[in-house]
Amino acid sequence: MLSVILKAGFVISLLSVWACSGEKSSRLTSDAAKPGLSKTIETTAADGLTIYGETYFGGLDASAPLILLFHQGGSNGRGEYTQIASWLNKNGFRAIAWDLRSGGETYGESNRTAAGLPAGSAPGYCAVAPDLQAAIDYVTANGLGESAILWGSSYSAALVFGAAAANPERTAGVIAFSPSSGGPLENCRARQWINHIDAPVFVLRPASEMDRDSSIEQRNILTASRAKFLVVENGVHGSSMLLDERTQHDMSAARAAVLSWLEAATEK
Repeated sequence: MLSVILKAGFVISLLSVWACSGEKSSRLTSDAAKPGLSKTIETTAADGLTIYGETYFGGLDASAPLILLFHQGGSNGRGEYTQIASWLNKNGFRAIAWDLRSGGETYGESNRTAAGLPAGSAPGYCAVAPDLQAAIDYVTANGLGESAILWGSSYSAALVFGAAAANPERTAGVIAFSPSSGGPLENCRARQWINHIDAPVFVLRPASEMDRDSSIEQRNILTASRAKFLVVENGVHGSSMLLDERTQHDMSAARAAVLSWLEAATEK
């Protein structure tokens, strides 16, 4: 059974989470991919690189909470998040999925930001931090909201911690799926920032990754600093752990846990 591991070390059955949330929309569809339901946007990072994003607002007005979606390595915003964004819209959340400079064509679609890099350029994961900052600045500059949930996957699940620490007034919460902590993230790991974040934090990792010493160590560090930690049975790496088609399992319980946390973090 899935369990939420809290700071004090208590394990709470997810039955209570399911009962409270009653997942409003348990199915993930690709509705957001239909013409007119998403819009390409762009902004500029501090070093001048054009950063591309895709808005999924689902007809919701500016009062609906906003989530900034950041992808895993080798991926892109549209490929990784179109179905998840549609599900978020149906549950009352606006979303923007961003293409980060370290990415590619995993899950389909192209990474428009990475395509703008000089030929042969291969930025390290920590070098992507300016892209997250540009995304947050875009929200403020365009009046899309006073704050946003920062949602990361794999390497970007580590970077959202630093982005939240640098933008406390503009961060409504941090949700991190399989935050990476290996050598390429040595200078920008989640643990380096967790004690500088005031917003609620939720970390999810598939059970298949919890046999690693590094994952156990990370869980202990993050939960000691009041982060919630969910071990997801049958999950896969990154945000894709929410998708039935990518896990080949019914992930409605994991989605219910995420939705319950999002609603609490944004007081919906």
